[in-house]
Amino acid sequence: MKNSRQTVIAEIIRTQDIRKQEDLIEALKIKGLDVAQATISRDLRELGVIKQNDGKGGLKYVIIDKENTVDKLKYNSALASLIYSTESSGNIVVLKTASGMAGAVAVGIDSMNSREILGCVAGDDTIIIVTRGPDSSAEFVDFFRRICEKARNGSGESTEK
Repeated sequence: MKNSRQTVIAEIIRTQDIRKQEDLIEALKIKGLDVAQATISRDLRELGVIKQNDGKGGLKYVIIDKENTVDKLKYNSALASLIYSTESSGNIVVLKTASGMAGAVAVGIDSMNSREILGCVAGDDTIIIVTRGPDSSAEFVDFFRRICEKARNGSGESTEK
């Protein structure tokens, strides 16, 4: 059931402009699937779905092939462009993101499969990352700041607000 539902979700996202979970729930109902919002959230995370600029001033859900090198660069760049600030305290890193985007960024962080990250929890616009120690936290803050600057194409914008 789960695999077939996720296959349908992937098909919908690839063929329609889905901008929010409610739109996806409605599209699934049309296909005869009645799915709870919590299930949709979990499915989107497991499928590696992120929101990306739709070219019309809005955002839409997209599935990125994380195995493809070109797509991986676009994926990391898209995620980095959503991070507004990075701070650490002890073995905790806190990332602030665009509203509603913390989950997508957290999926990208989880896909890094770093041994230094013990866990990652996302809210609406904040991610808390627990690392093995303060040195790991400092390294991740530096890493996130570098990729954010790179994603902004060297515009000189600060990653801090």
